[in-house]
Amino acid sequence: MYLGLVLVGLGTGHGAAQTSAPLYLTELDSYPHLESVARTRGEQVQDFRIPLGAIEKIRGVWAPRDAERVSGLRESYTWRVIDGFTSEELVAELDARLIEDGAQRDFSCDARACGSSVQWANRVFRQRLLYGTEVSQRYRAYTLGSQDATYRLLIYGSARSSDRQYLHGELITVTPDY
Repeated sequence: MYLGLVLVGLGTGHGAAQTSAPLYLTELDSYPHLESVARTRGEQVQDFRIPLGAIEKIRGVWAPRDAERVSGLRESYTWRVIDGFTSEELVAELDARLIEDGAQRDFSCDARACGSSVQWANRVFRQRLLYGTEVSQRYRAYTLGSQDATYRLLIYGSARSSDRQYLHGELITVTPDY
């Protein structure tokens, strides 16, 4: 189902618009079926953990099965999905469009294969309202590149109920290690 999402700012080639990647999540703010709930812009992060595996309890500690650490500038957006659309539909549409535009998908999981949804909400994204049913969660991690920078994009969708569904996105502008 095509939802009419306009993805601009990826700068990855393959027909993507030629604007800067940080505009990407900002553009989703104007999507009519998303209502902005929270946002953080310009947060400097050091050794930020990007989950590349399911969240599970390892030696008594909740953590992703695999992860990569990056440093850079982080933007985070959380939206409530409205007007009868689902977080599952939006994640699927975003995934298809990102792959079409040349983004590299580093990891994806759906439903119970992602692990504990409460841990994704609280430990990974620090947004308790993202906690939903484990069968409704979807997570994607991408690498995006342009001539000027490398970006990591994380997308998470979840549903608490049919009328309380959320989409969360984080974009990290990666600074090179020195």
